[in-house]
Amino acid sequence: MLKNGFGDRLKDLLKQKGLTQSQVATAAGTSVPSVNRWTRGGEIEYDNLRTLADYLDVNWVWLRYGNEAISSLQESMSDNNAVSDTRREYLSQIMDSEIRMKTALEIAGVVHWEWNVLTDKLDYSDNAQTVFNQTPDQFRLTFLPFSELSIEELVDLFSKHEPYQWDFVYKQDGNETRWFESRGKLIFDLLHRPVKIIAVSAEITNRKKIENALERSEYMMRKIIETVPVGLWAADETSKICLANPEVERIWGGAKYVQLKDYGQYKGRWENTGEEVGAEGWTLARAVSHGETSSPEVVNIEAFDGEKRTILMHATPLFDNDNRIIGAIEVNQDITDFKKTEKSLQQSLSQWDAIFVQSLFGIVSFSQDNTILKINNRLAEYLQKTPTDLMGFSINNLFDAATTLAINEQVEATKDTQVAAFQLFGALKNINDKKSAEIFNMYFVHNHHQQNETATVGFIFLSN
Repeated sequence: MLKNGFGDRLKDLLKQKGLTQSQVATAAGTSVPSVNRWTRGGEIEYDNLRTLADYLDVNWVWLRYGNEAISSLQESMSDNNAVSDTRREYLSQIMDSEIRMKTALEIAGVVHWEWNVLTDKLDYSDNAQTVFNQTPDQFRLTFLPFSELSIEELVDLFSKHEPYQWDFVYKQDGNETRWFESRGKLIFDLLHRPVKIIAVSAEITNRKKIENALERSEYMMRKIIETVPVGLWAADETSKICLANPEVERIWGGAKYVQLKDYGQYKGRWENTGEEVGAEGWTLARAVSHGETSSPEVVNIEAFDGEKRTILMHATPLFDNDNRIIGAIEVNQDITDFKKTEKSLQQSLSQWDAIFVQSLFGIVSFSQDNTILKINNRLAEYLQKTPTDLMGFSINNLFDAATTLAINEQVEATKDTQVAAFQLFGALKNINDKKSAEIFNMYFVHNHHQQNETATVGFIFLSN
């Protein structure tokens, strides 16, 4: 209830005239609760106002609006009855409009209030208790976060924004947190001195919950984007790059947030053809321009820091509910180390194949159970066989019994060593019914690095 108003004047009159609310209710043809509501500044209909003023023998305009309203009327009084009727009609419309406005605010759960910046007096509408579940006086410092400011600070604060807006939060019984939003204006008198703040407050708890949930979701998404071990790009519906995560900046030595026409600033060549990718060749460009969802493609890039790297890139467009492209995302995976390892492995395999192809000495590779895995032509031909004839058979088909036994004993002796080498002199399988087998210098390397891939390679230095 706003003080120094209708309710105060009515209570003063009842006190002066020694009247009870029950007597007034009977005279006005209404209920005691209605009179009680009027004494607290509650709304009163025009007909009831006129009846009440007549009963109390006062001017109804003064009773409802005070001395200022009377002064204003006296200045503009006219003997013209038509003008008086029009004035009464306007006053009635003003009152009805005021009632509708306050009713609408109460239905909407909006509290309207005034705070006198000089006297610290706080007045508020009747629905404050219902909206806040307590009166603003019970959480005054929270309700008026600026109440401790000086007049100068208060004027400065409210002059920055009009109306000034602020949020406040408090915990009610049961520790339920409730949020409210207030909007107010600092009112000055004719001498431009600050007098009071007129404001409204409404609950925004549901909005705050949604905002907080969205903020948490965005935080989690931001952290995922920052920590995911692949480069992640995003472009908006205009094709402008709008996101590049830290891994992108590492791969590319930086990032440029450019439009499609400037994608050519990113340099790369296709792995399979060696041709330049070009501005419109990047999967991000194809996704945002044509709605293309691409599979991983290999590109050799030249980063902004001068480094040359190899990446896998693929992209997908983003659509709205009307199936219109609103952007795209692209993923880059740095496979530079993998490609180097692959190249090194290919070189090693090529070198290994070259060793098997040479004809200076025989080579055989066999498994832990003595199964021949690979044998070169030089050794197979010496035994008058082909490599195919011997693959998958036991080394018993290569060496005589004594040599096979010696090899197995050496392998067993080195079984706890990842890589071991040993040398022996042995004989190959007796061929052509020779009476004595020729003795050869043999060198073996046993690889026990991985149990499932344990193998031994033998180098046999054959005579011509």
